[in-house]
Amino acid sequence: MLKNPDFRLLASGTIFNSVGFQGEQVVASLLLYQLTGSTVWVGVGLALSFLPMLLIGVPAGATADHFDRRRLLPLIDAGMVIAMAGAAWLFWSAEPGMTALLTLLLVTGSLRALHHPVRLSYAHDVLGADKLVGALGLLSVVSRLGQLAGAVVAGSVMERYGPGAAFAVLAAGHVISTILFARLRARGRARDIGEETPTLRENLREYMAEFRKNPVLLRLAMLASLVEIFGFSFATALPELASENLGTNAEGLGLLHGARSVGGLIAGLAIVRAGSLRNYGIPYLSTMIGFGLAILMLSQATSLWFGMVACACIAFCAAANDVLVQSMMQLCVSDHLRGRAMGAWVLALGAGPVGHLELGVIVAWSGAAAGLAVNGVALMACGAAVLVFLPRIRKL
Repeated sequence: MLKNPDFRLLASGTIFNSVGFQGEQVVASLLLYQLTGSTVWVGVGLALSFLPMLLIGVPAGATADHFDRRRLLPLIDAGMVIAMAGAAWLFWSAEPGMTALLTLLLVTGSLRALHHPVRLSYAHDVLGADKLVGALGLLSVVSRLGQLAGAVVAGSVMERYGPGAAFAVLAAGHVISTILFARLRARGRARDIGEETPTLRENLREYMAEFRKNPVLLRLAMLASLVEIFGFSFATALPELASENLGTNAEGLGLLHGARSVGGLIAGLAIVRAGSLRNYGIPYLSTMIGFGLAILMLSQATSLWFGMVACACIAFCAAANDVLVQSMMQLCVSDHLRGRAMGAWVLALGAGPVGHLELGVIVAWSGAAAGLAVNGVALMACGAAVLVFLPRIRKL
């Protein structure tokens, strides 16, 4: 796969894009907790960053199918450069309050809502359906490498030099990813050259028709929403868990996020090694149940090292779950609908705000351990229920 020059550029750009994504989560969540002393506000901030997934997930998928994806990728990352550089300037020149920080999360969340379907469907453009699972697995590997670097570097820089310097480092990462994405050459559109391109309105109409006639796509999107609500929302509890339960600081929080990246990296390597699968359903549901079990494990953490191990286990299951559902959603639709299939996945990510707010409230009332335990058990129950009552998903 890496012999393909466009896939090499896509993978390299993904590394530096992911530095910005994970680094921003570390810096923003810690700033929100320091400014308010409340996990509820951490949940609100992370919810705002995922809200655009819900609001523009469908049009983002249609946009990914309408325009040339190789042109969209550098434009999106250029927007991230402007946002991160603006945040760095604000924190260097003044002490911006909650409004500025929440606005930043909303803006960068909107850009990522468009970035995800474009990047994931472009992997299919470059390597084709036969290598899709391996391609997404390898992108997951390099993404986790970037997230590992972003989490550790952002936490360390913020601890020593403040949030302005941390945002400047993240902006530099997006500058590099913009340059790499701008060098892509393979055409990023499913339709043949000369074939009439439908309007965005026609794309959206076709999108909704596919949901109505393709129950597998709809069910996979609903399952991805449940994983977002009860699974990925665990990040909301990390600042309080790190501070109150583990007795650590910004650098320790960065290490917890870094451990997530290590777990995701291992999962991606395992998927690349496994290659194409004959059955996706059982592995997918297994990772869903394992995800919940790992969150339950994190709820019992009393030391930084135990917390890091639990975060690595969480990320292993989360990364594998993501790659499997992304592959299933692209493979269950026609070729020209792949961008919209990934838009459906982004739409599912839009359920994230519900989970972040729900967990933030539980943690504020009962503590990080209780909130994580509730969500871990809920996610395990969801996976077990699908395993028993939805045989069509199990047999995919």
